[in-house]
Order: sequence, then C-alpha cells, then structure tokens
Amino acid sequence: MLIRLSAILSGISKAFAALAVALLAILITYVVFSRFVTHTTPHWAEELPRLVLVWSAFIGGVVCSFERSHLMAGLLPFVVRNPRVLNAFERVNQVLIIVGLAALGYAGWQLAELTMDQTLPALDVSAGTVYLALPFACAITVVVHLAQLFSPAPAVKE
Repeated sequence: MLIRLSAILSGISKAFAALAVALLAILITYVVFSRFVTHTTPHWAEELPRLVLVWSAFIGGVVCSFERSHLMAGLLPFVVRNPRVLNAFERVNQVLIIVGLAALGYAGWQLAELTMDQTLPALDVSAGTVYLALPFACAITVVVHLAQLFSPAPAVKE
C-alpha cells in the first residue's frame, strides 16, 4: 500500500512539476518579450516566476527520490561486495534521509508560519506560500522514502 501511495504521489508530483516548468517557460518568455519588444515590464515579473520555480524545484525533487535519480557518487558497491551489507547500508541511508527531511520540513514549516502574515508586494499573496513548498515537498518525499525503506530487499544471490 505504501509503495502504491508513493507511486501515485510521484506521478502527481511529476505532472505538477512538468506543468510548473511549462508555465515558467511561458512566464519568462512573456516577460522577456514585454521588456524588449513593448518596453514595459509586468508588475509580477520577478515574484511569480520565482514562486513557480521554487514550487517546481521542490516538488520535482519528490520524483527524483522516487526514481532514485538524484546525483550520487555510488562508490559503496565498489568497496563493499556483500549484498546483505549493501542492503543494510541502504536501509540506514533511508532512515537518515527521512530524519533529515523531517528536520528540514519542520524548519520550513516554521519559516512559512513566520512569513504567513507578510504579503508579496506584486502578487498580494502571502510570502509563506513560497516557503510552504519546502515542508509540503518534504512530507511527500518522506512517504516515498518510507516506501523504499519498507520495500522488500532484493534477493541475494550466493
């Protein structure tokens, strides 16, 4: 069930991030066109693309965690040859990632709470909406890593 939930959340995150990146491309194209062709700049030219970028980046990280496509050195399999020991290291790594994400998400939540009553001047939106991307993405990514932590270990060939 946790694996299925993780896959669903990853799919939704991928769709959201793809749409956000497409929106970001449209916004930036419009701003550049406005600045250099019509010689006017929209009042939201700085804030809206930044908001979309932050949310797309953090939500896109969920997909990277699910697909295990984050950049990593991958040197451990060259040093440790025993599959059981490698699996134990993988489990410990998942626990450390979950703890780190929980701490990061909590700090992001505190920052969002602190800035919730402040508004972005051009958008008239709470500044906390920018910072909410962090705890929201961390919570979803924790689900993904919990699913990876509790998934069955690959069969060991001896």
